[in-house]
Amino acid sequence: MQYVLIKGSFHVVGFSPDGDSMMFKAENPAHWDKIGGDNKELFNEKLASGDGAVQLRLQGIDALETHYSPTSLPTPADVKGKESSLQGKPVPGGYHQPAAIGQMATDKFMQIMGVKKAEWKSWGKNTWIERACFERDGQEYWVKEKLQDYIPGYIVTSEVEKNGRPISWVFPGLPDDEDGADLSKTALASRLKRSVNYQLLKAGLVYPYFFMTLAGSLRKVMITGAKQGQFSARRKRDYLERKPEAAPPRSNLWFYDQTADGVDITTLHDVTEAMEVYPYLFRKLVKAWYGRQMDMYWNAIRSKTAFTFDPEDKQVEVEKLLDDGDPYVFVVSEQDFVKLSEIMTLKGSRLQLKYSPTDIVFLS
Repeated sequence: MQYVLIKGSFHVVGFSPDGDSMMFKAENPAHWDKIGGDNKELFNEKLASGDGAVQLRLQGIDALETHYSPTSLPTPADVKGKESSLQGKPVPGGYHQPAAIGQMATDKFMQIMGVKKAEWKSWGKNTWIERACFERDGQEYWVKEKLQDYIPGYIVTSEVEKNGRPISWVFPGLPDDEDGADLSKTALASRLKRSVNYQLLKAGLVYPYFFMTLAGSLRKVMITGAKQGQFSARRKRDYLERKPEAAPPRSNLWFYDQTADGVDITTLHDVTEAMEVYPYLFRKLVKAWYGRQMDMYWNAIRSKTAFTFDPEDKQVEVEKLLDDGDPYVFVVSEQDFVKLSEIMTLKGSRLQLKYSPTDIVFLS
């Protein structure tokens, strides 16, 4: 697979960057023609509506969710057009994982790219950066106009994912390579440790998240970074066993993640406030909760009984985690293709992922 290098500018003002996504505007938009994927049409629509800027999805990593909302579910055929005033339709809402590390990943990403400070603003469910501070010639200056915060950098990409975002390796500054240059996976691997993707893994601020389209040689580099993050967490854990009076860190997700040992989850509060879990599983849990709410709503329509959506009802049925899909994965250490359910425990309130995310490659 060939990868294309695209120079341009990153943008945070007026947007909501997080630990694995940020807005990017190509210096020469013609280079977008070099990337492929089945979702190029959606990408083109987003590029046009964004004044040439498009949201990226960083390759190989998954940050703790800072603002996630499940997509609406299709209405079953037998209840279409039957909604009435007796029912109050559930609202998906916005959900986040424990905030500290997710925000640290966002801050680290922006820091690497050259953002000195950022001021956030919230209105309703929406949160965005109102203004950001940069440094030029030793002097700080603030930008508050959208797309005027020119942050130089470049990406290396080859395809667009299902939401229309280029799957990218992100690098600060400008390279010696020509804009639009084609890179082999060997050439990309040689610079991968300079990427934001790798640096966030090494810091223990994001999880690895691998798909079959990620070349094995690139995955190996990323695993090296993830294992350094895991090692730092183990070293801190050992230190705290000797010095229990010391304050535990809030800067490495591997220190807190207990998915491999198994966790008990009964409500959304467990994963939004109390414990860090693999973001893929968090999204599945939120979808399962929303699916339960919609089932109650549709059943009320069928029985012509009153239903009122209770946003405080956060009960989660762990056993329904994979109801919306049980994907095939490749377990690297076993050299085997299995369903995700085969490497998980989902019983009662118990959730366990039996292999590390570094060992799992999603096939779709």
